Amino acid sequence: MINKVEKLTSIGKYRAYQASGQVNFKKLTLIYGDNGGGKTTLTSVFRSLTNNDPDIIRSRISTNHSAPQAAQITQTGTPNIFHTFGSSGWTVPFPDMEIFDIHFINNNIYSGFEFNDEHRKQLHQFVIGAQGVAIQNQIEQNKVDKAASRQNQTNIKQQLVQQVGNNLTLELINSFLRIPNSDAQGIDQRITTAETALTNANSNTVIQTLQTLSVATQLSSGIDFASLISDLQSTSDTIQNDVIEALFTDHCEDLSDNDIEGPQSWLQKGFSYIRKKLSGDDSDLTCPFCQQTIQSNSDIITAYSSKFNLEFNALVERLKAHRTNLQSFNLEAKLQTFNTLNQNNSARINSWTAHLPSTVQAPVYNIISDEAILNAQFEALITLVEEKIQNPTVAVAITEASNFDNSIQNINSNIIIYYQSVTDYNASITAFKGGILSVAHAQQEVDKLKRIKKRFETPIDALCTQLTTEKQNLRTLEANYTQLTQQQEAAATTFFSSYQTQINNYLTNVFKTHFRIEDVNHVAPQGRATQSKVAYKLTIDGNDISFSPNQPFNAKECLSEGDKSTIALAFFLSKLDIDPNKQNKILIFDDPLSSLDTNRRSYTIRIIKELCQQLRQVVVLSHNEYFLHEVGKDIATADKVTLRIKENFAAKESKIESCDLNELVKIEYFKHIEALEEFRINPDHSKKDSVLGWLRNVLEAHLRFKFYREIRSMTGQQTFGRLITFLDNFPVIFRDNSNRGSIISDLHLINGVSWKPHHGDPTPNYTTLGMNPNTISAPELDNLIQDTLNLIDVRL
Repeated sequence: MINKVEKLTSIGKYRAYQASGQVNFKKLTLIYGDNGGGKTTLTSVFRSLTNNDPDIIRSRISTNHSAPQAAQITQTGTPNIFHTFGSSGWTVPFPDMEIFDIHFINNNIYSGFEFNDEHRKQLHQFVIGAQGVAIQNQIEQNKVDKAASRQNQTNIKQQLVQQVGNNLTLELINSFLRIPNSDAQGIDQRITTAETALTNANSNTVIQTLQTLSVATQLSSGIDFASLISDLQSTSDTIQNDVIEALFTDHCEDLSDNDIEGPQSWLQKGFSYIRKKLSGDDSDLTCPFCQQTIQSNSDIITAYSSKFNLEFNALVERLKAHRTNLQSFNLEAKLQTFNTLNQNNSARINSWTAHLPSTVQAPVYNIISDEAILNAQFEALITLVEEKIQNPTVAVAITEASNFDNSIQNINSNIIIYYQSVTDYNASITAFKGGILSVAHAQQEVDKLKRIKKRFETPIDALCTQLTTEKQNLRTLEANYTQLTQQQEAAATTFFSSYQTQINNYLTNVFKTHFRIEDVNHVAPQGRATQSKVAYKLTIDGNDISFSPNQPFNAKECLSEGDKSTIALAFFLSKLDIDPNKQNKILIFDDPLSSLDTNRRSYTIRIIKELCQQLRQVVVLSHNEYFLHEVGKDIATADKVTLRIKENFAAKESKIESCDLNELVKIEYFKHIEALEEFRINPDHSKKDSVLGWLRNVLEAHLRFKFYREIRSMTGQQTFGRLITFLDNFPVIFRDNSNRGSIISDLHLINGVSWKPHHGDPTPNYTTLGMNPNTISAPELDNLIQDTLNLIDVRL
């Protein structure tokens, strides 16, 4: 039996309930509570316990809760059994409870106006699950064997998971079993490759920060080596030849036109002769050919001298420009740039070598073979230009210029080769980075290959064989289970026939309804369905009632809420009647009178009393204290207890406490008599107005009961004062009839003095009355109480 609800925390309105006082359950436990106070929540706690379903409680978590949900219910035993609820659910289930409440109706019979297949499935489970038959025993044994097989498989799987490692999970076991031998070929090398990929994946964050190699650009000196070499080789002869060629083109044409052969030779020889004469300050200038006198300031001589000077000066300017270009060419900075590039790339290559495949060849830096030679060539070239500037008309050797030019060309050729090598290396880096797997993917591949290697090790292979055998065993058990359930379904048809008889007994003989249940039978799963259901037909006065709301004469239109509750109760009670374990059941009723009329309530009360004798324990929760009082009548005090769910509206929480049911159902007449007696013992003059009201209520109720037959003929409003006047004028007989006048006088006095709190009659004249309620003393009030009790006990 349920012994006590010890604790309820953060469950509905039970925010912090802890049992205190005498709140133990008994064979019959009656629990009174207002609607919305926590009866349904308490029933849900019991349902969660018997179904071992923690979600039922979790769905009822208190609003604004500050503590985790918890519950504890004790079960009578030696010693008592503690059923404790926490974050992981119930510690010990309590499977012997049967609960009838709105949830049973909604889940098994109907929801509102809806009757559907889900209700029929739930009802099938509810009924057939209680029937212990031989087939069921075989099914249960089959379940035990399957559970053992599954447990064996679980154990083997766990061993495989532990021994194989490498992230083998239970979900991967089946694919692990199916690995073919061919997958293990070359496994060691594949593992090595995969581990390298994993290392790269783990290093990917660092790898992504590594820089690719920098490329070298062509070395541009800004020096026109062809012009420089030409200028270095220039002499006065070359200048003169260039001048003559430019200056005397027209003279040569003239001489040729006049049949002079070799005009160029004539002019050159002539100007050589004149130049020598002039250089020797010989003023006697005659033509060497015709012996005519030549004037030194002749046009052609002047032109020649001017042109020669211009060409000479131009050569000097070009040489100076060459010198400027050489001085502007910062060879040291260029070399430093190459050295820095080499150092940076070398450092980057060192970083990449730890990650790139060995097949990737690093670039070899050989752009400049010997910086000292290059610097020497450069300095020699500058010196050479300086010498030429000092003596422009004398040709100098061009070896240094040619050597430096060749060195620059070699460097640029080497740069092209290095550029291509760096480009190829960077392309390999890009391809490598693009091929890096995620850590998870790379780890999966390593784990997969290592699992393949493990699969064919002798101890692991033996476990795989065991697991395969156990799986086949389970398949055999499952096939047998299918056969057994088919046999059970066949037997269920016969079983539901007797169940139909029992339901109709309640509907017809107990609850006196016009409904009957017909054609109750078992319906096997169809199509993709996996759950059986109950099929039945509901009739009223022999007419079929449709469960489709769109059909005429349907359940929605034909059944009241009371009818539906009655049908649900009939289903529930019939199941209890055929339960072979009925004597060990604990029955919990949560407001079973919902929508039931007076007659059906009376039948329900009688049924509960009978069940109390047949079951281990009955718990009834209701908001109707009179119903509970009727249920508890004639039940031995030692076998029953009344509790109350009391709500603290300020704190918005409820608690379970002891309750005097007799006090709850006591009528106002008795309560007021007891209040008057209590006042005499513990007078409190501040309650004067209440006492006067109690006096009036007691006497008015007493007159109505005692003289009911006489005052039936009274017309108009039946106030206390008019009742007194009517009885005074009507020939009623009082027990102290000889003092009739005194009785009427006392009644008028009490009516007058108690007028204020109750109103009704005209305001009395307290001076004429002889007593004023506003100034009445405690002794006077006590005298009125004594007079009232004397009237109802003796005089009236």
